[in-house]
Amino acid sequence: MDRRDATTWVAIGLTRAGESLAAEGILEKQLRRDLRVDSDFQIFVPGVVFMRNGTRTTYTLMEGYVFIQTGLDETAYFALEERSYISQVISTMGGGLRSLSVVTDKQVQAMRVQLRKMVTSDIPINTAVTITEGRYRNLEGHVIGTDGDNAYVRITLRSLDVVATIPRVFLDERITE
Repeated sequence: MDRRDATTWVAIGLTRAGESLAAEGILEKQLRRDLRVDSDFQIFVPGVVFMRNGTRTTYTLMEGYVFIQTGLDETAYFALEERSYISQVISTMGGGLRSLSVVTDKQVQAMRVQLRKMVTSDIPINTAVTITEGRYRNLEGHVIGTDGDNAYVRITLRSLDVVATIPRVFLDERITE
């Protein structure tokens, strides 16, 4: 594959209003609406919000930024600067033209793993989770035990009832509001 075809990400700076949307867990939804993109288009908010024991819990890896997959016309990204929740689209000027500054997919994936480690480091027993990687990817289950970097997850389907050992970094806590 040509390196120019690899996924890259546009870094977007947020205002206080944008940080508030991120803290409420609705920034991604707002961006999708403003960019007119569906759920297949990737947006990475380096934080996660969920309910645990009736309390809103927030983990933030990097405040003040969001990363949006490239692939749209550049004007779509720059148009976001007209929104009250966006402070700036990170870019450079050259030859009188403004160009998007991008972050590599490898860097964004490393941030995802780091965030997942933060969130999963304290997954309690009986937590509902979604498995994000591996053989049981996209299945849901409940944590029935932990051992170091792994969790024991019970996955129950009509044709399957299994307890699987899953690395904790492959688990996302399901939001149960």
